[in-house]
Amino acid sequence: MNTDKTVAPISTEVKKSRASMKAVKIGAVITAVLVVAIAATGGLIYFLVQPVIANGQKTMALAKESYQFLKTQDLPAAEAKLKETKESLLQTQQDYRKLSWLRYFPVISTYQQDGEAAFNAGIAGIEAAEIAVAAVSPYADVLGFKGQGSFEGGTAEDRIAKMVETFDKVTPKMEEISMKLVTVKTEMDKINPNDYPEQVQGKQVRSKLLEVESLIEEMTVAVTDARPIIEVLPQILGYPEGKKYLVLFQNDGELRPTGGFMSAFAVLHVDKGRVKAEKSDDIYSLDNKFNKRIEPPEAIKKYLNEKVWHLRNMNMSPDFKVAMDTFEPYYNELPGEYEVDGIVAIDTEVLKRIVEVTGPLEVTGYGTFTTENDKRCNLAHIVCELEHIIDKPLATLVTNRKSSILGPMMQALLQKSMGGGKEQLAKLLPLGFELLEEKHIQVYFKDETAQKAAEAFNIAGRIVEFDGDYLAINNTNLGGAKSNFYIEDTVEQDIDIQPDGTIVKKVTISYTHTEPMDNCNLEAGQLCLSGIQRNYFRVYVPKGSVLNGNESLGSQVEMQTGEEFGKTYFDGFFELRPESKVKVQLTYTLPFKAQPGQDYKLLVQKQAGTKNDTHIVRISGKEEEFELNKDTQKSWKI
Repeated sequence: MNTDKTVAPISTEVKKSRASMKAVKIGAVITAVLVVAIAATGGLIYFLVQPVIANGQKTMALAKESYQFLKTQDLPAAEAKLKETKESLLQTQQDYRKLSWLRYFPVISTYQQDGEAAFNAGIAGIEAAEIAVAAVSPYADVLGFKGQGSFEGGTAEDRIAKMVETFDKVTPKMEEISMKLVTVKTEMDKINPNDYPEQVQGKQVRSKLLEVESLIEEMTVAVTDARPIIEVLPQILGYPEGKKYLVLFQNDGELRPTGGFMSAFAVLHVDKGRVKAEKSDDIYSLDNKFNKRIEPPEAIKKYLNEKVWHLRNMNMSPDFKVAMDTFEPYYNELPGEYEVDGIVAIDTEVLKRIVEVTGPLEVTGYGTFTTENDKRCNLAHIVCELEHIIDKPLATLVTNRKSSILGPMMQALLQKSMGGGKEQLAKLLPLGFELLEEKHIQVYFKDETAQKAAEAFNIAGRIVEFDGDYLAINNTNLGGAKSNFYIEDTVEQDIDIQPDGTIVKKVTISYTHTEPMDNCNLEAGQLCLSGIQRNYFRVYVPKGSVLNGNESLGSQVEMQTGEEFGKTYFDGFFELRPESKVKVQLTYTLPFKAQPGQDYKLLVQKQAGTKNDTHIVRISGKEEEFELNKDTQKSWKI
């Protein structure tokens, strides 16, 4: 019997259903395999990453120890710890390379490659520090560092002289350090902080990366800026040929644009690091020889009522080089004066802070100077006594005391500084850098290479260019005794960013005179320090800024607008009586707009001769307060 069976065709729906089931099964299998693989990989990664974490923590601890030794200037300990840190970091890198296969995994590859870049940067950074320590070690005791230098025996001055003769050996090392820092920056630039979360388990991640990038940038710039001054340092210090420098004493109690009234001067001869005072006198002895009749700036005519520009008033530019470019050619024409290779300006803060380190200073013929408070002036004794010698009416002084104090004081200060041993030098070296950075010391060189090096190192008192917001407040005491010793300044910047990006700023400057009035009657023969201050001010802002006159207050004359140094400035004038306050307010619109997503950058340049001015900045709901003791750059997210 024929039994044919007819097979019914499978419907499309059934086919789809079976295909779907098959896909599900395949998907399940693949998923299961991936889960197992990922779990296995995760376990393997966890297993492999343990030595990396352990060695990484050890390396970090060693790096922190190295940094502390460098901060305390302990070169032998720093050198040993840097070597240990490098060995640990290389071992950690070797362990990390066992995870190099992770570069083939999406997402994870980014972090794996970032890790390699970080290791390369870290090793280059350590090597830069090793080169620096090795370069400085021969000069350790001379520079006041811990460690045995190469120049034993003799006085500190003898060792410094020897150092100056050999310092050119340091210059090639600066090139090596620069190249290592370039490597650090190149490797760190491969890491994008935005690839990382703000926090992991409560610890900051992204901000730390940004902080490291900023630090690397600062270090690179610092070495780049320092290199030119290191290259010319032997030449500046009189090697191979001696140099003569005019030292101007700027009295910051009577504030002038470059730091203070130029009241006295000395000529120092520097020969292979050895310094000797050739001459000193008061500024009026130069003016007595100056017979040219030069028309002065408008502010001197208007507020000092003088029709002739004297040498003592030629520091009217807030840019030290510009001021000295005016002063120096006229000084060179004076009969009987030394030809000099440069000019160094110092103020009372230099003398006070050095004596704080060296202890009481004895100056033959003038007595002993200390930093204890002198009730006669409510100032440090060395400052008060100098004011009595330099500024008290001559009839009350021994002949020639007024004219010759600066030279002997400089010589005594140098001898005391050089004779105090390594511990004292260890304090004086960073102090010297601080005084330069804070513009209590400024330099000007006739040699173009030396001048450019000083400018690159920011010790030449220049008004600088800046891509962003800018502020420099410059005050000039024109006839207010030495009242700046007792005036406290507070500066508030309110930055209003409008919806279209327009930036409107309100700058409020509060001046407070804290001391009672002195008897400033010349016939009384008393020292007049605290008097009525007659203050001419200029506020430098980005070029093209527009002043809103209706909202600008505090000047006793109409504020004017001008341009100088690629900046716009607003100027005015007021009188400030003892034990009173004056508030100046300027409102202006900046010439550019804020860009969304970009940082708001601000540079505030400090006026030479000032200290501890309080600055408060308010922007986008944030407020930051700081003391302006050096040129300061800030930035905010907006």
